Amino acid sequence: MNKSINTLKILEDAWLNLDQDSSNIINPFAIETEEEFHIKLTWLLANPEYFSFICKYIFNVEILPSQALFLQEMWSRKFPMLIASRGFGKSFILSLYSMLRALLMPGRKIVIVGAAFRQSKVLFEYMDSVWRNSPLLRDIAGGSSGPRKDVDMCRMIIGDSTVTCLPLGDGSKIRGQRANDIVADEFASIPREIFENVVAGFAAVSASPIENVKRIAAEKQAKADGIELEDTRDEMTKLGNQIILSGTAYYDFNHFAEYWKKWKQIINSKGDKKKLGEMFGEDGVPPDFDWTEYSIIRVPFELLPEGFMDAGQVARSKATVHAGIYQMEFGACFSSDSNGFFKRSLIEACVASPENEISLPSGEVNFHASIRGNPKARYVYGIDPASEVDNFSIVVMELHEDHSRIVYCWTTNRSEHKEKIKAGVVSETDFYSYCARKIRDLMKVFPCEEIALDAQGGGIAIMEALHDKDKIQEGELPIWPTIDEKKEKDTDGQAGLHIVELIQFAKADWVGEANHGLRKDFEDKVVLFPYFDSATIGLAISDDKLKNRLYDTLEDCVMEIEELKDELSMIIMSQTTSGRDKWDTPEVKLPGGRKDRLRKDRYSSLIMANMSARKIRRTPTPQEYNAVGGWAGKTVSENGDGFIGPAWFTEGMKDVY
Repeated sequence: MNKSINTLKILEDAWLNLDQDSSNIINPFAIETEEEFHIKLTWLLANPEYFSFICKYIFNVEILPSQALFLQEMWSRKFPMLIASRGFGKSFILSLYSMLRALLMPGRKIVIVGAAFRQSKVLFEYMDSVWRNSPLLRDIAGGSSGPRKDVDMCRMIIGDSTVTCLPLGDGSKIRGQRANDIVADEFASIPREIFENVVAGFAAVSASPIENVKRIAAEKQAKADGIELEDTRDEMTKLGNQIILSGTAYYDFNHFAEYWKKWKQIINSKGDKKKLGEMFGEDGVPPDFDWTEYSIIRVPFELLPEGFMDAGQVARSKATVHAGIYQMEFGACFSSDSNGFFKRSLIEACVASPENEISLPSGEVNFHASIRGNPKARYVYGIDPASEVDNFSIVVMELHEDHSRIVYCWTTNRSEHKEKIKAGVVSETDFYSYCARKIRDLMKVFPCEEIALDAQGGGIAIMEALHDKDKIQEGELPIWPTIDEKKEKDTDGQAGLHIVELIQFAKADWVGEANHGLRKDFEDKVVLFPYFDSATIGLAISDDKLKNRLYDTLEDCVMEIEELKDELSMIIMSQTTSGRDKWDTPEVKLPGGRKDRLRKDRYSSLIMANMSARKIRRTPTPQEYNAVGGWAGKTVSENGDGFIGPAWFTEGMKDVY
């Protein structure tokens, strides 16, 4: 019987992957001491080695031994860096860590920031979930503790400590904040200048500045007098303030990679003054610099326990994306560049930002994504209509004299449409009619000159919905295909706006020109991406709240454009068996031998929009004539001529009437 029980125990503990007799492990809750039990227990639980117990018995969350080690490592360093595989649960670990910090270090101020507010709110939602499922934590923290949600921040209060999740913005609204600990999540997306000039300054003030000043002065005086002064601070106080950099690995030319290289240099130096001196250069090594305060925690997919992530999904990703992208997403490695037709470095070079100033003959370019256009500007739309399983995608480009700007991107699918119907957000039950309504609503804020629409899939259904008289609201006009003098259509005589250019992707020449043209436009800085401006996003959050805008926010738009950039990075050029060039995402092998490909709806919308933009930019501006109104013989110009124009025209018209 005992043997059977022991076998079961071994099987139950197999997931721990520990070659250790459990009888040798001290269980804090099994302490048998006659005096001050609670003090001994508190001391043990506050030890980073026992974070697993706190998580399990106080937070009601069970964690892996490796996750407990990550928590311990972050706890003991002032500047830890966490680079983890996608799907690892990095945000969850950081939320647990923040709550541990707040619980075990009373009076602590922890600040969590991300480039977009949604990133820091993800961590808050995890903390909120832990709080709701942890009755013991709620009892310990007291009645005034718990989650607080405001328009521009989220807070988790635990006793005297506060974890604050902030929208980054341009830093102006959060400048002056003070924190003991800073968690910078998805660090690759946080603008370097805002992080260095604003965020990092949060932790510049000591946790207990007055006590710290007194202690340092006493230490100096004791040293001068030859007195040995004992450091009475506890281990937690000694830790001081902390900054955690966290995220998924990105491209080598991003600042996250630069910080990683610097951290790696510091760690590899092992405190060697010569190596540190080479790294710091002329400024020299700061007097209080300690290389042991730096740490890199790298968690690739391969090191995760079997079963932690869906192996099929990981295998799908490995089969669908380029090796460089896979290594970033799952291998926690920084990649030099993408391997596709549109290099990621080329794409990022077309982002108009303070770090990448773009000057064209028309002047310096600086713009942001927008959900409302300029009434005086010119816009073209590229639209990839959804099939049964794909996304419906819209890309809006703003036309300028010497370049085009990608200012807006939006996608949806049938599943999202059904969810919005259930939520009462939309009333249009027909999917294509819903999409057509979206196009018309966009035309009210982005004056449209031409719509490039894929004729395949749901293209015809969208086209029909755009001129369906039952779907047209007051003040709107039916929308029809463009008029081509060389190729007459039955719709040419219909009243309304003839602005839809139906695109046939089956035409190899058009597809080749569209892809090569877009890449050339990137190279020439003719097609530009907006700056990921977290300031604009921060302002938009307040506006969204005021107008009760739950969907299609500016933040959503920015994220969609980032997804567009990702899709572009994965496009590869190959050849068919007949020798024809083709552009597509990598092939995926599904269970059962089926093949599939990643979605590229945003990319398709962009190449269509850009072809319209190129055509319009190439079209010469029509010559303006001072036309004379009225019927011939009844209206004359100021000098008495009945017709105005070139001599050959006016002379020829003298005797016509």
